[in-house]
Amino acid sequence: MRTPPLILIVEDNPVNLVILRTRLLANHYEVITATDGEEGLRKARKIQPDLILLDILMPKMDGLEVCRRLKGDPSLSFIPIIMVTAQTDSKDVIAGLEAGGDEYLTKPVDHAALVARVRSMLRIKGLHDTVLEQAAKLKVQLKTASRIQSLFWPQLPEIGEKCSIWARCIPASYVGGDLYDIIPLPDGSFLAYVADVSGKGVPAALIMAALSTKIRASVPHFSDLSTFLQSVNDAMYDLIYQEGSFATLLLTRYWPSSGKLQFVRAGHPSPVWIVRGAVKDLPLVKGIALGVTLDVEYETYELLLAPGESLILYTDGITEAENDACELFGYDQLTHCIQTSKGPPWGEHLLDAVTRWRKGTSVNDDLTILEIWQA
Repeated sequence: MRTPPLILIVEDNPVNLVILRTRLLANHYEVITATDGEEGLRKARKIQPDLILLDILMPKMDGLEVCRRLKGDPSLSFIPIIMVTAQTDSKDVIAGLEAGGDEYLTKPVDHAALVARVRSMLRIKGLHDTVLEQAAKLKVQLKTASRIQSLFWPQLPEIGEKCSIWARCIPASYVGGDLYDIIPLPDGSFLAYVADVSGKGVPAALIMAALSTKIRASVPHFSDLSTFLQSVNDAMYDLIYQEGSFATLLLTRYWPSSGKLQFVRAGHPSPVWIVRGAVKDLPLVKGIALGVTLDVEYETYELLLAPGESLILYTDGITEAENDACELFGYDQLTHCIQTSKGPPWGEHLLDAVTRWRKGTSVNDDLTILEIWQA
């Protein structure tokens, strides 16, 4: 808002116009005037004042129509409008408020009432402008946070001529709580995982960053998947639990030379094992989400990826993606997409299917896919 605030008076009566202008100038406001509705609308759009005093009965275009047009313009709709009407016309007051007016004054305008209402409306306008300014600053900060978070996504390694890993993470907002990583181990195997921190936005992103850092820091002490995940859960428990959150995680260890793959599950959706172009059932491996309780035991499952087979790790942003009818993509759609597309890899086809399913609706949850396959 300007200093001093700029007020537009739209009034066709010269006497009333002079009185209003004089009183506002005496209170150190900047004032511009218009003598009919069309001129008032034109000046409002051009100058965008901090407040408008708008007479209802005017030639060319009455105040009600001017008010409706101003409030219908997104760039002008938050300019407060005080409707000015004859004292006996209570129906004009109702009509003015229904047209979008924020306050009203009756003629003859009382000086104290004029000053009080102007101050009140300008105070609200100032608060609105402050919110807009803070929102703009927050948007810049979130864009910076988004760029920083993108640094957490690792470069996908070359793991062999006949083995590949592909991954993609799409936050629902500027930042999110989904996470994936691929970490080489000294024996030539790789740790690969996807994780999903409950909630969205900055709190989830900060927990995600802490979880990523903890997993990376714990790798030098790695022994086996179950013990490793126990240590991560115990280390992260205080932070996650105190924030009223939890994190699901699917952790795999993959040996490219043999195709052997082990995984443990912490409350996360089971992986999708694709054999000869169809989804092969896997047992429900036991394991509770991170941050729920201490001293958890995690069950390890082992399989062998043969040539042409894939294992897809994903977050529930895939199966819970909503279309414009609020219907979920679901697990059946996921398996149908795989069985009707060609791979490996299948991850890109699955991501495209989810995008088509949404039909342009906004992303309602973070979405992550990681695929490991043997050529």
